[in-house]
Amino acid sequence: MSIASIVGSQGFRKYLHNFSWIFVDRVVRMAMVLGTTVIVSRYLGVERIGQLNYALAIVSIAMVFTSLGANEVVSRDLVRHPERRDELMGSTFAIKLFGGVLLNIGLLLYVFLKGLDSFTIMLVMITASAELLKWSTVIDNYFMAEVRGNVAAKVNIASTVFASGYKLLLVWMEAPLLWFAWGYFAETISYTIGFLWMYRRCGLHYRDWKPTWRMVRYIMDQSWPMLVYGFALQAQLKVDQVMIKDILSRELGETFAHIELGQYSVAVKMLEAIAFLPLVVQAAVAPAIAKARIINLELYHERLTNQYRLMFCLFLVTAIPMYFLSEWVIVLLYGQEFHEAGVLLSLFAFRLIFAFMGVAKGSFITNEGLFKFSLVTSVIGAVVNIGLNTWLIPLIGSRGAIWASVASFLVSIFIVDLFTEKTRINFRLMMRGMTTFWQLRSVK
Repeated sequence: MSIASIVGSQGFRKYLHNFSWIFVDRVVRMAMVLGTTVIVSRYLGVERIGQLNYALAIVSIAMVFTSLGANEVVSRDLVRHPERRDELMGSTFAIKLFGGVLLNIGLLLYVFLKGLDSFTIMLVMITASAELLKWSTVIDNYFMAEVRGNVAAKVNIASTVFASGYKLLLVWMEAPLLWFAWGYFAETISYTIGFLWMYRRCGLHYRDWKPTWRMVRYIMDQSWPMLVYGFALQAQLKVDQVMIKDILSRELGETFAHIELGQYSVAVKMLEAIAFLPLVVQAAVAPAIAKARIINLELYHERLTNQYRLMFCLFLVTAIPMYFLSEWVIVLLYGQEFHEAGVLLSLFAFRLIFAFMGVAKGSFITNEGLFKFSLVTSVIGAVVNIGLNTWLIPLIGSRGAIWASVASFLVSIFIVDLFTEKTRINFRLMMRGMTTFWQLRSVK
């Protein structure tokens, strides 16, 4: 079949249309969130931003229990077995609702046993309450399985607009910090209402969902590795913010810890906006790599290498300006009070290589079916990160958290590949791609 016939086919246009909506959704929401974050941060100031992000970080680590790893399983099976839609969605609804209740009970016990002050407890529990509505993501899974990314994109954008408008209204009203904690809940409830409405517009209804104990057991049996993986990954990504506040509070006091975390969290928000790029690139090249794995092993390895070259080139063109311009950009957007966040963001440039190469490595993991290996590496990375944070944060503050994360990702993305025969080939491909990045070529 010729390229022209493939491009002109109805199936190709359907998937291209779906990908285009997903891309627009992510770009538009990222821009809105970043813009709102700048305005809210300037209003609240660095100390109160630190307080709010401490609560968000605690909930973020635990939020994997809301889905209990079921998202990937239900998304896959909705494609494979559309006739089981109501049983799959009903059972996933039950799992997610139970997970949300479990998360809230667990966090309530955690914050009391940890001895947090009453205000921080309220921030954590208000944020956690939104997880009780996260069962609505099962409708998102359904629309994505139906290759209807336009529906999900419209709901996502609308809920982000609502949440951004809510936060901007609070700034205009000069509202207290506690009201901003309800922003996450406001976004989640608008997201839930939006998906229920769109589901109803398609002639479907949540009352038709039929949860069964048989399907719940099947999903949980399939999804437990993703639960462990998700928890370890979230810990590797978010535990630094919790540890910055906890460790520095003991060493230097609550106020200093909140200020340090406020600076760090602003830098992380900017980093997350930049790290969006490799996800889009990987989604675009993944089909070609998957096809090559079936056709020819040599072609497969060449396409993987070429993807690593592309990611390394993208790293260079983003990390170099980020290193030199971060302080100026942060002060311009957030004000002089957040100057230290600019310094931290420039150091985060060194972590970008792991974000880009780690996303690209996902193609190898998926095509080789190395999901248990990925689970182990994420656990190792989380352990290394926690251990180094314990040592470095008391010495150099939030900068220590950056170097701890760099070291942990170096271990989990690169070094662990040296320990098994099957992954050593990927290590060689990554090294080849990075050291010959100028040989980047179009896909064969």
